[in-house]
Amino acid sequence: MKRLFPSLSRWARNPLVQFTLVGLLMWLAYLDLTLTYPLKTFVDKYPLTDFGRANNWSQWTLADFLFSILGAFLLYLIAWRIVSRHSQDRRLLWLALAFALLFGVTLLVMYPVSSTDIFEYVFHSRILVHYGQNPLAVPPMVFRGDPFLPTVNWQRHPSPYGPLWVLLTVPGSLIAGDDLILNLVLMKALAVIFYLGCALVIAATLRHKNPGQQIIGTLLFAWNPLVLFEAPGNGHNGIIMMFFALLSIYFLVRRQWLWVIPALVASVLIKYITAILLLPFLVYCWQAQNDRAARWRYLGRTIALTASFVGALILPFLQVPQGLLEEANFYSALAIPSLAYNYLRGIHGNDIAKILTISVCVFSYLVLYALSVRTLTREQRPHRLLVVCTWLIVAYLGIACMHFQPWFAIWPIALGIWVSHPLARRVLVVFTASALLSYAANFVWIWNYRAWQILQVNAMFVAVIFAPPLIVGLVSRIQEAHHTFARWRAVQT
Repeated sequence: MKRLFPSLSRWARNPLVQFTLVGLLMWLAYLDLTLTYPLKTFVDKYPLTDFGRANNWSQWTLADFLFSILGAFLLYLIAWRIVSRHSQDRRLLWLALAFALLFGVTLLVMYPVSSTDIFEYVFHSRILVHYGQNPLAVPPMVFRGDPFLPTVNWQRHPSPYGPLWVLLTVPGSLIAGDDLILNLVLMKALAVIFYLGCALVIAATLRHKNPGQQIIGTLLFAWNPLVLFEAPGNGHNGIIMMFFALLSIYFLVRRQWLWVIPALVASVLIKYITAILLLPFLVYCWQAQNDRAARWRYLGRTIALTASFVGALILPFLQVPQGLLEEANFYSALAIPSLAYNYLRGIHGNDIAKILTISVCVFSYLVLYALSVRTLTREQRPHRLLVVCTWLIVAYLGIACMHFQPWFAIWPIALGIWVSHPLARRVLVVFTASALLSYAANFVWIWNYRAWQILQVNAMFVAVIFAPPLIVGLVSRIQEAHHTFARWRAVQT
């Protein structure tokens, strides 16, 4: 017995054993979600629903969701702590990637419990593959006899996404045909594949630029519960947009300048939001060239390559993105700018409230954007570029995004949580938790649906989603300023 207990103790202190145990517990949390909301059962029984409505918004449903998703979040923090202590053990990297594959495959067959977007993806692809029409121009409601139409919420609007996204969905639609379940599985498989691709690109980028952070950075993205819930779980195509943005970063740190902007433009052609990053990336690449002549040569070559790539993709789909414009007219009750809009609407009416809100928000963001890009001209480091771009996406979500949804938070998480920047990591980890908790806040809203006004609902969601990361960011900044001042005082004395 005396020999046994020291052996067990050494075994329990082994980081590989600890990490495996945490990974298995996280997998059980995702397995619980998958078994509770199996894809085929829910599609057959509730063709278009969410986990709250399907369970009559019961307290047990909320408790089960919180247990699974917050349990996964706490285990995520424990895993972070383990790899922080053993950041040079490369076995942990391969184990982290293996578990990422297991998590993704498990969530592949989970019904998309908090979003209906994947049903729209299926139908938009169907418009191209089965009807030979342009989904960026033709809305689903045109095809009234289609059996998939009842599963589409936004029937009146064409696709708000880019042409590259439509093309990526073609193989799945061709294979699945009229089988809705298979269409959904193959569409979600795209999200799983590109989620794993993001993890591998992050690992490759860190191996080249910051090998000491490779395991930690890869884990912080690949095991992030919000990323897993929204990408493999709900099948959102934002993860595919971020794959191409991360690929652009990989080319940048490898100094393969010619491919940086084309890869980033590919991201824009999935969803248009990463157009925000084009100017900072172009400024960085321009300045990285050796002299003025090299800069102009680089600009000409990258523009020619990008233009040929874009032309080949866009010509078959040449159309004003009407779906995107119609989506932008939607003011979400989860967005910060909506607070101003809902308040002003009661005073000045709908039109004036929209004009004032949009004007102030857009002007504020453009000023912040210009100041941020200007800082890149002073410091030529990839780390600086990534931190600035992460904050630009976060600022967009907070200041200028009128139709915020919780899954939008995976954009800055994919872009910046793996970068070795303590403040960005703290804010994005908290943003992970607060975005997940917004689904719990939705229950509170439904339970008080008849009593609350829209301004109260909006304020609650903003407090749940944005207040925690904002508070953490401000407190961290104050602490940094205090430490800087203390060091200055020590030098002076």
